Amino acid sequence: MARIAAGIVGFVVLAVPDLSWQAQVFLFAILSLASVAVGRWLIKRYPIHTDEPRLNRRGEQYVGRVFTLEQPIVNRQGKIRVDDSTWKIEGTDCTAGTNVRVVGVDGVVLKVQRVS
Repeated sequence: MARIAAGIVGFVVLAVPDLSWQAQVFLFAILSLASVAVGRWLIKRYPIHTDEPRLNRRGEQYVGRVFTLEQPIVNRQGKIRVDDSTWKIEGTDCTAGTNVRVVGVDGVVLKVQRVS
């Protein structure tokens, strides 16, 4: 958004070469704020649709998947290996080798339930 404001200020300086630097900075600030306001309005009015809505919410990608525990869940907490990373998990106490399903995410902690 600042590029738009800088471009407009550049054209104004070409048209009015005697414009003081203070006026240029003031014009840039006003145009920057205006472009941010217009940009936010446009995004609200025309939201961006994507085929990967969970791309930056990695934990949500695992909801519904079933994993086998390599380590037990003790005191409702444990860890699980998911693909190439390790995640903290919360759920009922289970022994290693138990299958669990990811049912939710709380920040960086996966919520799991035992699969019967």
